[in-house]
Amino acid sequence: MKRQLRITALLTAALLTTGCGLKKTSSEMAANDYQSTNSSFNCVVGSFCAFAEKTPKAIYFDFGTYVLDMEDRKLLDTVVEHMGNSKRIELTGYTCKIGSSRANQNLSENRALAVKAYLMHKGIEEERITTSGKGKQSPVTRNGKGKDRSQNRRVEMRIFR
Repeated sequence: MKRQLRITALLTAALLTTGCGLKKTSSEMAANDYQSTNSSFNCVVGSFCAFAEKTPKAIYFDFGTYVLDMEDRKLLDTVVEHMGNSKRIELTGYTCKIGSSRANQNLSENRALAVKAYLMHKGIEEERITTSGKGKQSPVTRNGKGKDRSQNRRVEMRIFR
């Protein structure tokens, strides 16, 4: 029994160290998402408004979690500032390819709901927030090694007028 537990622990540790660990913090990854624009909002075709400069387009998560850390909360505070009173936000959760489709679907939905809960805690009304989870669909990068997979463990945010 002890040997089985030890083997399981070693295999889990090997899996986590070979690519499932996050190499950058959420804030470092989100820094790559900032848009360069001189105006407060850069509106494109339709009712979607791109995020203002210094506002993240995504929040990134560690493998298998949907917990927001302090850096994520700081990033979401900038989203709240830019939303104002009349905008709405769409949150879409994603995962990397590791795990079953069902588990990844649930995890992606929980990631979007965690962001929604924080935004509501900060005063954004529930009716202004929509959430969905896409599981391991629509990766932004190939799901090869750790850095690639970590880019896919995210909640994308789109603000609308």
